[in-house]
Amino acid sequence: MRPSEKLLHQSLFFLKLAEELPANSKNLKTILKNIESLDNYNSRKEYAEKNLTHLSSGSSRIVYQADDNTIIKLAKNDKGLAQNKVEANPKMKSKYLNKIISHAKDFSWIQTYFLEKLTTKQFEEMTGISFEDFGNAISYALKHISESSDKKPKNFEKVEKSEFFKEIKRLGKEFNLLSGDLTRISSFKTKNNLPILADAGLTKDIYKKYYDSSKSSS
Repeated sequence: MRPSEKLLHQSLFFLKLAEELPANSKNLKTILKNIESLDNYNSRKEYAEKNLTHLSSGSSRIVYQADDNTIIKLAKNDKGLAQNKVEANPKMKSKYLNKIISHAKDFSWIQTYFLEKLTTKQFEEMTGISFEDFGNAISYALKHISESSDKKPKNFEKVEKSEFFKEIKRLGKEFNLLSGDLTRISSFKTKNNLPILADAGLTKDIYKKYYDSSKSSS
């Protein structure tokens, strides 16, 4: 690409990022509709930052407070869009899974419930098993058969009897969830004295496409 063509390409790129934003609003439905109307990640983020309360940010999504009871997960790139689509799957249901209330048609955002943080101590009190034992057990249980030559982890027999473990294992197998996320306490919250999986968007396919450096440059 010649220097002049490269400069033109960069100018068009930055012009696209400078998309004119809709008017600010205090009405949540209007805000979400406006976010969905924007056609690039930077513009959506810029508008959300002006109209919603920023709570946290990861490599693929930004979390905003929508109201007293709900949050918005905004995709900041293709990875986040793919994860939003997974979490919005109406077939993925469980009493141990945070419910999706609504989502954009293009999955640029999803709305779900705001939940309290969960500690490892609370987890053990609720389930009767330690989070360390749960993490080791779920990682072992979700491995492919060809990879399961590893020895069963400590206390596996006790953990596998747990209703919570059985349900998370079902979700993991049925929706091809990456076990790594399920072994982090930060992926879980609490509601009604139950541990709730709040981040269930990272599947093995998404990881291979967007995160595995040996298969993707993303």
